[in-house]
Formats: sequence, structure tokens, C-alpha cells
Amino acid sequence: MFELKLEKNWYDALYARSSVRKYTGAPDKEQLDRLGVLCRKVSWQGITVRMFKGPGLKSSIKGTDVYAVIVAKKGTPMELEGYMGEAIVLEATAMGLGTCWLGVGFYPDVISRNVNLQSDEAVHCVIAIGKAERPAFAPKRMDVQKLCGKTEEQLAALGTWQKEAVLAARVAPSAMNQQPWKLEAESVGVSILERSVLYKKYAPLDRGICMLHAAVGAYHAGREAVFKKTDGGYLMRA
Repeated sequence: MFELKLEKNWYDALYARSSVRKYTGAPDKEQLDRLGVLCRKVSWQGITVRMFKGPGLKSSIKGTDVYAVIVAKKGTPMELEGYMGEAIVLEATAMGLGTCWLGVGFYPDVISRNVNLQSDEAVHCVIAIGKAERPAFAPKRMDVQKLCGKTEEQLAALGTWQKEAVLAARVAPSAMNQQPWKLEAESVGVSILERSVLYKKYAPLDRGICMLHAAVGAYHAGREAVFKKTDGGYLMRA
């Protein structure tokens, strides 16, 4: 599970992306084709990702009518939805596009009809994609010490891949920017664990997004990530 071929250009995309709600237009055909190829690659392990152009997004999103829908089979960990969906976000960002995860900014009935949703499937989020109206900006994030209980010096002492994984995880997007995860960085690996937050509905999905960020960070340092379920979260070894 969480098996996915990572791309080198996703690393720069980690630090380039920010949520975008206003666009100057939809992706062009070449960009849509490229995203469609990735959708097919991430559609497995109980997840199907499909691209759509047309009605479905609410008025909070302006300037684009293109979005990706993450469909999950019943029993599929919600973390996997975030993990695979964020791959689409990073690929779109690497192409110079803007994106926005949406938990309530879409019409569920329209989405259900578009994907022909089955009784054992669910859609929790969609991702708006388009040409951003403004350049990306660096959103505020928790400092490293608060996130994993280590100073920059202590983190650097663990090794390059652990540091890259933690710093990449730190910039992961989350609902209401709650960052519903706690990181434990040790010599054996990096754990992405549950953290109590006020708004819990999308916390597992957000942790999945964080997991992909951590994996991309480790990959940038020359390591392939493997995840193991543990009490309270997942342990990443690389």
C-alpha cells in the first residue's frame, strides 16, 4: 500500500504550491493529457482518480471548470486518498498550474453522476486545477521544533533523508491549515502520527498528503520510502 512511482520534479513543487481559488483559465490539452496519464497510474489499491471538465465546482472557485475526483472503495484508508490525490497536485504544480483541495467546494450530486458512483464507493474531496491568477506564496506552517520536538540541529544530526522528509512534510496542505499530524524522526525512520485537532473530518486524508510529502523528501535524498501501519499512524522507512 502507498506504492507509487515518485517524480523528481515533485520536490520543487512541494515548496512552490499554495492553494488557489482564482484562475485565469483551465489547463490546456497537453497539460490535461499529462494529468490524465498520472490519474491512471495512481488509480489502484482501492482508489480511482479521474479528471473532469464542466459543472461540479461551487462559486468559491473562479476561472476554471477542471477538477480531479478521488473515488475510494469502502474500507480504503482515507490516508491513501490524500497520498494519491496529492500526487496530482504536485504534478500540476510542476507544470506551472494552480490547485486547491476541496472538501465542501463542490456539488456532491453532480460529482456522483459524473463518476457514476457505486454503493461501495465514496468521494470525500475533489481538486480544482487551472492557471493561477496570482503567483504561489509560502503559507504559514508550524515550526520544526513544535512539529517533531527537535531543533534544526537535532534533526540534521539524524541524517539527510530524515531531515528532508520532515521539512517536506511540514509544508503539506491541510484543511483549515490544522496540520493534524505529529512527526517523530529517529534513526530507524520517520513516523507520521495522529494529532488531536478540532476539525477531524479530513484529518486522515490530510495525513496521507503529509505522507506523500515525506516520501518525496526522502526520495530527493536518494531513498525509497516504505510505510508500515503502527499505533496512531504510519512509520516510514527509507
